[in-house]
Amino acid sequence: IKIMFWLTVSILLIILYLVFKKLEFSYMLKHPYEYADKIFYGRFKRHLDYQNPVDFNEKINWLKFYSNTSRWAELADKYKVRDYVQSKGLGQTLNELYAVYDSGQDIDLARLPEAFVLKANNGSGDILAVPDKTKITSAKIRRHFRGRPQFGVTTAEPHYLKIQPKILAEKLLREDSGRSISLIDYKFFCFNGEPRYIYVCWDRDMRKVDHLRETYDIHWRPVPQAYPDSGPYKAKSCELPPPQSLAEMLRMCRILAADFPFVRVDWYEVAGRPVFGELTFTPAAGFIDYYTPEFLLELGKQLQLPDI
Repeated sequence: IKIMFWLTVSILLIILYLVFKKLEFSYMLKHPYEYADKIFYGRFKRHLDYQNPVDFNEKINWLKFYSNTSRWAELADKYKVRDYVQSKGLGQTLNELYAVYDSGQDIDLARLPEAFVLKANNGSGDILAVPDKTKITSAKIRRHFRGRPQFGVTTAEPHYLKIQPKILAEKLLREDSGRSISLIDYKFFCFNGEPRYIYVCWDRDMRKVDHLRETYDIHWRPVPQAYPDSGPYKAKSCELPPPQSLAEMLRMCRILAADFPFVRVDWYEVAGRPVFGELTFTPAAGFIDYYTPEFLLELGKQLQLPDI
């Protein structure tokens, strides 16, 4: 009897959860402005000011709903963006692509090299690195990618809902600078085609979802006001040498970001050469909480909103 009781309770909880997710999805689609404001208020204890956005987060949310986002879905798609990079004459920066799948069920390990990385084209951080395919099974891969939530719902990013989900198999890149236990991620904040700041992540530990971070200007000087003096994102003394290809990264950022009031262009560096990562129009979905209010205002000043 106890087993039946708890089984019934579990089934009811699952049903309630699915109903809640469906209602949440429906609400976000019908009322995206209000939904974003709800998230924003929960994070910062104040409402979004769509009429007079000032700081970076407010302006990113304004861009979501009031600007021309017709190309966002295409360029935020980690698969389709490859065509855009090629069209800009930067195809040499693309990581080697082995295969593209519609789902985890389609992945054929026998056709992949001994080492590779799998990643979703429509999400953030959904990556499975496979340094040795003899130590992983198709079943584990399917479990990893099974039942992934539709990215963009809980973050009020409607453009992600327009991306047809895919799984990419690419070359497994390895950090070779000796400066980090993981690939160093160089994220360039670009305003009207001009890179202004570089958010850098390194020493990623995927088990702890943790990493070191620093923000630099384009001359590779740490931005002193970027991080608070206390809390989980407090400033740390962890300065990193610049990448060898910094000048080339800056040049190519200007090419890729030229058509947009804001876009973040991400790069890696392997053997001293830049490797394209992705384009992001809504960093942290417009709810960045790791920067100080002062630096968010400074970023907001850089972002000139288009006329509507």
